Amino acid sequence: MKESFFYLLLFILFAQLFSCSQDKITEDKILARINDYKLTLGEFQYKLAAEIEMDENFKLTEQAKKEFLERLISKELLIQEAEKLKLDREKKFVSAIERYWESRLIRDLMEIKEEEISQRILVSREEIKAYYNDMKEPAFSLEELEEEIINKLKEKKKKKMLRGWIDDLKKNADIKIDHDYLYEK
Repeated sequence: MKESFFYLLLFILFAQLFSCSQDKITEDKILARINDYKLTLGEFQYKLAAEIEMDENFKLTEQAKKEFLERLISKELLIQEAEKLKLDREKKFVSAIERYWESRLIRDLMEIKEEEISQRILVSREEIKAYYNDMKEPAFSLEELEEEIINKLKEKKKKKMLRGWIDDLKKNADIKIDHDYLYEK
């Protein structure tokens, strides 16, 4: 028994080592050089997989891979040209990146908080019945509408808890507003 366990463990170690080294080899292979930029095979595969995931009509053929690589090369050349012209340092560009970064950061935070809150939300039988009874002439029975009612009540509770969480953040923050400046013309 110990001997078979040892061989199993040894096999797993070698398999893990081999798979890690294969990933590293793929990451290190340079698929294309565009001036000073090196596009690795691993990066290309990652971007190609993301493209396939986003475009359900994308058919993975040799021609499609070649065209995708050509698009990546063109994109990189345009980026390099924009950087040469220092467009990446212009206030308008930096401002747009900041807005995107902020909105993405907030969206990710809200998703995490919503998931956290959703796991704590409970809807009682009494709440379901009360919601059903408040409906004006429901077309379906309570049993037929129960799942929909539960979802609506959970969503309502989640929004309320999120507003409360944001209000708590404001209460606990050190916020000072100079109203003279706010209304200055």
